[in-house]
Amino acid sequence: MFSTTTTTSTTTTTDDDDGNDDDGNDDGNDDGNVTVATCERLREILRPYDHFPLSLRSNRASVTKECVKMRTEWITRGGDARELTRATTTAFAYECERSASALALAECVNVKAMCAEHGVVPYHAVRMTYHGARAALARRGETEAVEALDAYAGARAFGDARGRASNVTPWTLTANEPFLDAKIVAACVDVKQRGFAVVDGALGEAKAEAVRDALERYVVEAKSTFTRGELDQAERSIIGDAMVDSIRDDSIAWLTGDERGLVGAFAQFMRVTLLNPLHLALGGDKVLAPVDSYVSNVMLSVYENGARGFVPHVDNMGPHVDPRALTAVYYPTSSAPSEGGALVLFPSDPERAMKITPTTDRLVLFASARVPHEVEPRSVDARSRRIAASFWYIGDPNAVVASAP
Repeated sequence: MFSTTTTTSTTTTTDDDDGNDDDGNDDGNDDGNVTVATCERLREILRPYDHFPLSLRSNRASVTKECVKMRTEWITRGGDARELTRATTTAFAYECERSASALALAECVNVKAMCAEHGVVPYHAVRMTYHGARAALARRGETEAVEALDAYAGARAFGDARGRASNVTPWTLTANEPFLDAKIVAACVDVKQRGFAVVDGALGEAKAEAVRDALERYVVEAKSTFTRGELDQAERSIIGDAMVDSIRDDSIAWLTGDERGLVGAFAQFMRVTLLNPLHLALGGDKVLAPVDSYVSNVMLSVYENGARGFVPHVDNMGPHVDPRALTAVYYPTSSAPSEGGALVLFPSDPERAMKITPTTDRLVLFASARVPHEVEPRSVDARSRRIAASFWYIGDPNAVVASAP
């Protein structure tokens, strides 16, 4: 076996923000059974190519198709897509570790890269595997294998998205870049001191244009996946279902990250790419759960013209029962102040509100348990619908703001 000495974290805590009855705690036995079954299935798929890496290369697309089929069958039977993503990532890690040769390792990573483009495994997991495999191959002087790895996985994972929206790929969208990381680290200073931060130009012009176009198309083409906005299970139990319509007036869809193209990649950007600098700058594991410790969904919210908005509320229902620590809201499209739909924050005093107008490529961060906020009603004469994407990072809600008791 050609060991890469790389490891993959698979311990996951799921934060169910969509109000499902799932309490967010996976059953360890069930999760283990899924992982075992997935490892066995992937082993069946890859076994014919154990000693024929060139054959695996030429059959990369058909192998990926089998992996997609495995995923589709699992979801069709009612399986949890997030569980399967974790299990498949683990299964690929085992397959890489047991590779019979250097070239077999390179081609296994290349298959994993193609699977990422079909929603089977996360992009960041492929990057981690690529770095570990390439380092191991280079140390051993396996030039042919390094070249094979760079020609496919490497070329995708590290493409250049500068200049034009058409150059943006899921790989470039999910990559951590210095300019973004620096902005997020600076924003964390404001979050600690004031409870919130506004980051303009978060993605940069090319990526922002690509994301805007992808999400606007998704809102139209995936209309059937949207439902009326609800409150989570704890909130509904307190105020009752009858009150929901008077509290919020949006429609929502949950992006799992396995959607094809830039939509799924954007969900992974919110979940992982942003979390990398946030986790570092806010204080590590003591404040936010680490990158590979959980998988949850991005909420895509749409307010049509004339929508009543969302009354003042706090995202976290109580630091002792709710792990949501930091809220992130990204705006792919802009609105004029007169069109309504502004996000209004009340970070310290209800009389000193901070009104934030939706602006293309604007990211807003705020402490989930410390900052009440609302969405203003939308004008009936607005030029277009209001679109926003929200994600909740879990951790210690009381540790996000420096002045928290």
